[in-house]
Amino acid sequence: MLKINQKIKNKFEFLLNILVFILVILFNRTNIIYAANTNWVEVSRTPAGVQYLDRDSIDIEEKGLIELTTKYIKIDSSTSKEIEENIYIMKINCMTNKFKDISVNGKKNLSAKWEDPNGDKLLDDVISDSCENV
Repeated sequence: MLKINQKIKNKFEFLLNILVFILVILFNRTNIIYAANTNWVEVSRTPAGVQYLDRDSIDIEEKGLIELTTKYIKIDSSTSKEIEENIYIMKINCMTNKFKDISVNGKKNLSAKWEDPNGDKLLDDVISDSCENV
């Protein structure tokens, strides 16, 4: 009787381990799928950095208002090496050419306010490129 109980316990532990393994795989898959669904297109480049736009992320919320994902890679101007990468989710008002960063690297910015690009070439180019067909 004791051997039967031990066999049942071993099978139960084995099945439990398999279930945990499957759950870990399923929960990690969402990140893989999200990362694979980007269509990064270089929009602008300066000595200080490169601005990319995920064309597949552009969502027209209402007339003249869009939401999209951008990536900015900061470059060390003396070495021309990449030193930082940031992913932004932005809202852009195509009527006023203003923007706000509602998320930076996955962290929501609840206090985001509409801003003017103030002549920043990278921001100006993202706004004009993404608003082109809105």
